Amino acid sequence: MSSITASPRYLPTTALAAADRRLSFRHRLPAAAVHKTAPAEVLLTDAARTGDDRFRVAAVWHRHRFLHRGGAGLPVDPLLLVETVRQALIHLSHRFHGVPQGHPFVLDSLDLELTRAGSTHRPVGPQQVLLDAVRTRTTTTPHRTGLALDTVLSVDGVPLGRAGFRWEVRHPEFYALVRDRARRTAARPGPSGGESRRLAPWEAGYPDDRHVLLARGPQGAPGEFLLDPVPGHPVLFDHPSDHVPGMVLLEAFRQAARATGAPPDPARIRAAFTAFGEPDVPVAVTARPGPTAGTTEVTAVQGGTTLASALLGYEPVDDLTARRDAP
Repeated sequence: MSSITASPRYLPTTALAAADRRLSFRHRLPAAAVHKTAPAEVLLTDAARTGDDRFRVAAVWHRHRFLHRGGAGLPVDPLLLVETVRQALIHLSHRFHGVPQGHPFVLDSLDLELTRAGSTHRPVGPQQVLLDAVRTRTTTTPHRTGLALDTVLSVDGVPLGRAGFRWEVRHPEFYALVRDRARRTAARPGPSGGESRRLAPWEAGYPDDRHVLLARGPQGAPGEFLLDPVPGHPVLFDHPSDHVPGMVLLEAFRQAARATGAPPDPARIRAAFTAFGEPDVPVAVTARPGPTAGTTEVTAVQGGTTLASALLGYEPVDDLTARRDAP
C-alpha cells in the first residue's frame, strides 16, 4: 500500500461545473494541492467539472522522463502518465469532493495501457496534456471511503493511453492506528552476511547512479534484488513519508524488469498494493517472466509480506475502445 497525505497548507475550494470553460496550461497549481513540496514537481495546471462525476484536467510535462529532464525525442515515459493521474486524483478529491485536509490517501491498485500512438509519440518541447476523467465511489464506511478514477490522457487530440486508480481515503486516526500496528509487527531481520552491490546505471536504464533504486544481494539469484534508493532523491522523496512510497516501488519494478532483459519501458502495467513497507526494513524485489510471452511479473516483499506486485506488458493497445484482461 502507499498513502498520500494532504498538506494542512492546502484548503479545498468550491468549484462550479464548467463543461465549456477552456482549461489553462499557463501556471502550475500550488504544490500542496497535489501533496508536493517542490513547485517544479507539480504537473497539473487546471481542472474543471464536466458532469456529476466527470472532469477535465490540464497538465504540462516540462520534462520527458519521470525522474529527469533528459530523453527528448524518446517515447512517452509510462510512469510520467502514472504520476500525472496520481496528482489528478489528489487534486480532484480535495477541490471537488471535499476530502478534508490531512486525510491520507491509500493506493490499492493501478491499471495502465499505452496506445500504439502513445508509445511512438516522441515529445521534444513541453507537452500540454489533457485528462478526461471519471470518478466512482466504490465503498463507504465510517473510517474510510473507496474511490476509483479512470482517465484517458491525450496530447493534441491524440490519445496517449488510459490509466485507472483505485484508492481509499482514510480518517487520520484510523490510518494512524493501522500504521502503528504495522510498524510494531514488522519483521526486522538481522545482518545479511555480506554486502550488496548497487546496479550499474546502464542496467537500470539511466546515465548515472542518482536514479538507481536496486542492488544485488550477496547471494542474489538472477532476477532478485534489494531496494536501495537514495533517500534525498528530489522526485521520489519530494516530501517525508512514513512508508515506502508507491511510486518508488513502481520505478523499482521497471528497473528490475529491465535488469533481467525486458525492454526499457512497459506499455501496460497492472499493479496491486497490498501492504505498507517500512522505510527501515529491507525490501526484496523479484522479476520473473510473466504468464504470457513478452510480460514480466514483479513483486516487492518485506519480511515475508508482499507489499506490491505487478504484471508488466510491452505491447501497446491499438485503441482504447475495449479493456484487456491482462498485459
